[in-house]
Amino acid sequence: MKEMAEPICRVLRDGALEGEHAPALMIKDSMHSAFGLDVFNHILCSLASNISAGKSQARGLVLVSLNRHPSFYTDLLKSRGIGVASSNKLIQIVDCYSDPLGWKDRLLDPGCITKLSPKATGTLCKDIRDLDKLLSVAIDLVTMFVAA
Repeated sequence: MKEMAEPICRVLRDGALEGEHAPALMIKDSMHSAFGLDVFNHILCSLASNISAGKSQARGLVLVSLNRHPSFYTDLLKSRGIGVASSNKLIQIVDCYSDPLGWKDRLLDPGCITKLSPKATGTLCKDIRDLDKLLSVAIDLVTMFVAA
């Protein structure tokens, strides 16, 4: 598994060609394999580690969390020695998992739900159907990396 992911990690760190710079790159966690999640996690941790150490062309990472709670990714990165809280200028998480359709806000009317305490991490997206807004949030976060 690791042998399969290492060439990808090197290309993400160094760039595929001399002078090649991609303004944005999307890596989708959708590999249909028993080891798909492990490969994605390895690539994510390698990329985040290289960015945090200043060894990558990339200046930052915006992670859009659709299928797992953002705490999954923060815990994963922490377990590999990469602190998201201390690297918040380098790694930003857009939480599209906790309330993807904005239902929790609608249920907050008195008497419906008394306590909502999701573990807040990064930026919360309350309507994943609005792709323009989601893209705008991601671009705003990327702009922080360029301005820094």
